[in-house]
Amino acid sequence: MAEPRHGLLAEFADARALMTAMGEARARGHRCLEAFSPFPLEELEPADRRVSYIALGGGLFGAALGLLMQVGGSLDYPLDIGGRPLLAWPSFITVTFVLAVLFAVLATVLGLLLCCRLPRLNHPLFDAEAFARASEDRFLLLVMDEPPFSRADTAAWLAGRALSVDEVTL
Repeated sequence: MAEPRHGLLAEFADARALMTAMGEARARGHRCLEAFSPFPLEELEPADRRVSYIALGGGLFGAALGLLMQVGGSLDYPLDIGGRPLLAWPSFITVTFVLAVLFAVLATVLGLLLCCRLPRLNHPLFDAEAFARASEDRFLLLVMDEPPFSRADTAAWLAGRALSVDEVTL
């Protein structure tokens, strides 16, 4: 069983203070950060491109699969009807396109679930007292333990910026 991870949950007065602390934490070198607010803050995180690459890979796989199935069928069972060529590319477009879209959609949904670490029915952070009102009126920053940083230094740094700092076990 994996060792439990520890983190520091800091509460901030408003969104601006949370965004400032998040930027400073990134500048200090922290990479395992999560922010919680009652409304979306687009400035906090850059767009995650992993899902778009997963969708592209799924679409390319679907197109290749559709094309290979049709070419394989035409080569394994050749029919010469009306003098058409053995590999009639225009007739392959529809199935290739449909399979590309199908596999892109499936890869996007599965990739999004994996990147968001879903489905997760319970998270240990839900037990933290400060987290109870995170979706109502609280602005929270979770800084998880990382090897080059000490918990005491990070707690002291957060205490100077946040209203309260709690230690949580994840």
